[in-house]
Amino acid sequence: MLVRVACRRCKKVGFFVASDLATVNGHDRTFKSLKFRCKECNVVDCEVMPFEDDRDRVHTKRVIWRPVQM
Repeated sequence: MLVRVACRRCKKVGFFVASDLATVNGHDRTFKSLKFRCKECNVVDCEVMPFEDDRDRVHTKRVIWRPVQM
């Protein structure tokens, strides 16, 4: 499962693997409780949307970001 994070201000989008986020932030957290800061405009107002990646279909290349503990 992937998680799409989009900044509501500048519309920058990033993708994370859900299990990576759970490892860094804790397995008991909900998607809405995770806080993301936009790398471009430094705003915390981000939309978080989990989705299942359809690997059978041909997609454009997608960069998967790796979360880090700050």
